[in-house]
Amino acid sequence: MTTLIKNGTIITATDIYKADVLVKSGIISEIGREISKIASEIIDAADKWILPGAIDAHTHLDGKYDGMTTVDDFETGTAAAAAGGTTTVVDYADQLPGASLAQTLEDWKTRAGSRSIIDYGCHIALSELNEDILSQIPSIVDAGVTSFKISLDGSTSQHIGDAILLEFLQRASGYGALVCIAAENSEVIGLLLRRLQAEGKTQTKYLSIMHPPELEAEAAARIISLADLAKAPVYLTNISSAHAIEKVKVARDRGQAVYAETCSHYLVLGSERYEETEGIKYLCNPPLRASWHADVLWKALNTNDIHVVGSDHTAFNYFGQKDLGNDDFSQAPRGFPGIQERVSILCSAGVHSGKISIHRLVDLACATPAKLFGMFPRKGTIAVGSDADMIIFDPRAEQTLSKSIGLSRADYTPYEGMKVRGAPWLVIQRGRVIAREGKVMGRPGGGEFLPRARFNSL
Repeated sequence: MTTLIKNGTIITATDIYKADVLVKSGIISEIGREISKIASEIIDAADKWILPGAIDAHTHLDGKYDGMTTVDDFETGTAAAAAGGTTTVVDYADQLPGASLAQTLEDWKTRAGSRSIIDYGCHIALSELNEDILSQIPSIVDAGVTSFKISLDGSTSQHIGDAILLEFLQRASGYGALVCIAAENSEVIGLLLRRLQAEGKTQTKYLSIMHPPELEAEAAARIISLADLAKAPVYLTNISSAHAIEKVKVARDRGQAVYAETCSHYLVLGSERYEETEGIKYLCNPPLRASWHADVLWKALNTNDIHVVGSDHTAFNYFGQKDLGNDDFSQAPRGFPGIQERVSILCSAGVHSGKISIHRLVDLACATPAKLFGMFPRKGTIAVGSDADMIIFDPRAEQTLSKSIGLSRADYTPYEGMKVRGAPWLVIQRGRVIAREGKVMGRPGGGEFLPRARFNSL
């Protein structure tokens, strides 16, 4: 099949220009002015931006967290992704205690393979660290999984101490893998939670006391120091506070290979939401911060101290799941949907508000995740030879975010009522239109597993 996209404005992380794009067999075969070759389909992109298909490097599809199963599997989660302009996810494949890494990968691929509408890769999220697990990493890297995640929030099946963390960073780096870590301190979080419970302070408005930004900064500094000692790169997920990003900035200023990710909700939602009657809807990890932290995060996006914006899509229903924590937040699962809204939020709150350029949006949502996670230039850019993953984006389209237009199975969106400007008009995956104006046309199982290259620093 041959597709010709005409009259659009191509925008990558570095360039902007008007040109036509010719796609053959799912690959971009030609870019130029006034291409007049015969095509099976011609798309008129006049007055539209042609952006690379977005990559969401932080999703939790068909997973179990805090004792509850997410409501989005790979079919509904990637349908929402496609509608929002995301053509690739790098999801978290969670290792069950005692399971081998190979079995973890195969189980995850079985869940994803027949359902995913878009292309997909994964990070292996480890539940334990020991010599046996470390010895399995090379074979998993050879299988195309070149990133691993650990959580230091106490959710793993064993306590992860600094010694085994240092060993993990060294060994993974030596094998060509990138380690992803959430900046947590489970011991202190546990102490602060017990104190709040003893005082009967278990409503969401007390979340910031249990998980203060100073504690996120302490954990970030500890992880950065261990990575420096290991001479290993490290990727910090879910950065939510000015305190933590300051630690990243200091490390990067001295030349250390530290990469940081934030999520769209930390840029546009604040901790005042926890004062609402249904404030538990906004429970996430780390929690939302006071609004001034977002100002610092936006600045860090511009100074390249934050490199990726993910969604951390972890979809639960309010009724029957999140509402169990209305009186005691510790009884509710952490996380909420956001995979569909991410690109439009970055455009509206970022580009149209003058906080970032359109090139920076492409860098954060497309190019840099592709580079860090071994997919560039196949993904993340518009170039001859790259996969024909594109968003034909209408920068002037206005919409109000709402559950009524969302495709997640979750019974709410945390962005309800938010007005945004800029939305995908068409979404193209390897030359096929998979979404049109919010309606998904791709089929379950149409996505492909992406074996990824070993880590190569930016």
